[in-house]
Amino acid sequence: MNQMKNPIKKLSSTLLTSLLLAPTLATAVNMASIAGLATQPALAATAKKSAAKSGKTAAPVKAKAPVKAKAPAIPAPGDLASSGLAVPAPNMPVEPWRKNKPAVPAPRPFQLPKVSTYTMDNGLVVETVEDHRFPFVTLYLGFHSGTSQEPQDMIGLSSMTSDLLTEGTKTKTSKQIAEAVDFIGGALGASSDFDYTLVSGSALSDYGDRLVSLMSDVVLNPSFPQEELDLNKTNLIQELTMKRSDPNFLVQERFSKVVFGSHPYSVVAPNETSINRISQKDLIDYHAKTYIPNNAFMIIVGDFNPDKMKDLISKNFGSQWKQGKVETATMPATPNQDGRKIYLVDRPGSVQTAIKVGNIGIQRKDPNYFPLLVMNQILGGAANARLFLNIREAKGYTYGAYSRMSARKEKGSFSAEASVRTDVTAPSLQEFLYELERIRNVKVTDAEITSAKNYLAGSFQLGLETQGGLAQRLLEAKLYNLPDNYLETYADKVMAVSVDDVRASARNLIDTKNLVITAVGDAKKIKQDLELFAPVSVYDTQGKLAGEEKPKSVN
Repeated sequence: MNQMKNPIKKLSSTLLTSLLLAPTLATAVNMASIAGLATQPALAATAKKSAAKSGKTAAPVKAKAPVKAKAPAIPAPGDLASSGLAVPAPNMPVEPWRKNKPAVPAPRPFQLPKVSTYTMDNGLVVETVEDHRFPFVTLYLGFHSGTSQEPQDMIGLSSMTSDLLTEGTKTKTSKQIAEAVDFIGGALGASSDFDYTLVSGSALSDYGDRLVSLMSDVVLNPSFPQEELDLNKTNLIQELTMKRSDPNFLVQERFSKVVFGSHPYSVVAPNETSINRISQKDLIDYHAKTYIPNNAFMIIVGDFNPDKMKDLISKNFGSQWKQGKVETATMPATPNQDGRKIYLVDRPGSVQTAIKVGNIGIQRKDPNYFPLLVMNQILGGAANARLFLNIREAKGYTYGAYSRMSARKEKGSFSAEASVRTDVTAPSLQEFLYELERIRNVKVTDAEITSAKNYLAGSFQLGLETQGGLAQRLLEAKLYNLPDNYLETYADKVMAVSVDDVRASARNLIDTKNLVITAVGDAKKIKQDLELFAPVSVYDTQGKLAGEEKPKSVN
């Protein structure tokens, strides 16, 4: 067996060496010269040692003159043609078809796979989609409750509950859960957002039954071990300390507090006091009130037998999972912004300024959602958008400038942002204000709107090709009570947006006269310049107002 391995190994090594040396003759000559020069001293030293042992005088090894590498000759076009390489000769006319870019076809009609929906006796809504292309199954369990529903004196309770869901049950430790997930070749996790909580899992289809059983165990029987809770608290506090040194976190925190006021959407992260206040009993009580079947919906996509899957769901999420009272919190109104104001977080010594400009946004179910989606894509949705081309490409003030629109159950926010050099803080803000006014008042070009619509429609349909992507979109439709044909009509609604729709939607969304402008940077260097645009209030990195008077719109 060993005799068989060596020739193969030697042959493989020879082939590899040949491939590496093959590109050009000049390269081969250079490599040979370098190899010769490198080995000659070694050969001389070896000969000298051998002679010393034998008592004889070794003949000196003469060094060969290095071979001078010649530049590779570039054959004429005719020579290349004769060698079989098709290279056009100089001054050859370019084919007419190369003058025009390929036309982008219209998005293909999307046919949603058959979705089977049923409601269990305990109120759990289940949607299943069969996809037998791959031996895999994906399962999402969503709850209509998120961080905006948690008690205001226990900020972080919702996220901590979801984080610890997979860290232990009444019968399994966190290690045993992790090993079980690894065995089925899948994943299992939980997270909490403003509007919802999500438990997601995936596995090879042969282990679909184990996936359902495992998810049922962590959802219905979490134990919230004290040692895991203590570790989670420690990690969160350390994480929060690190975030306080991050300009992007600080600018987002100040922006959210100004735009949303006392609304739960204003909370970007819990504070240390709130984290330490949460006990194991608080987690158990919150779980009992929130993780109930009549507050949930399940999405199953993948390779499974529908009858067997229905039996599995009934067995694991059926009669043993009892209904409860769904509690909904009354959301406070967001503050009205009176005039343009600047909120500056002082970060001494900062070499950059993080800028975020915007105002209150829209709900996900708003009828203007699709025109605004296209508008945002043109303004700052990608590297070919206006903000990027202006502030980065034309001015060179930043690595990237973008705009974002977050549409939620309640009104979200619209913002444009970038991190710029300290010395160009004021010119950068000027360009932001210019672009926001331009998108409101000047019609976008046909090329801009066509590019934006093709990208949005195409990327949406591409995302539906994976199990996870389809499950996420079905989840989105359930969360925000969107129409049943939402996925099938998405591309059509995007492509139907007109130039006039973009301008009208921009005027409705972007309130340039009452903009919230937040910045994080060295106040000594930038405050005076910022005051040319609007009144400036200064905060420290802990969120405390440095001035005597606190703006009415800030909590």
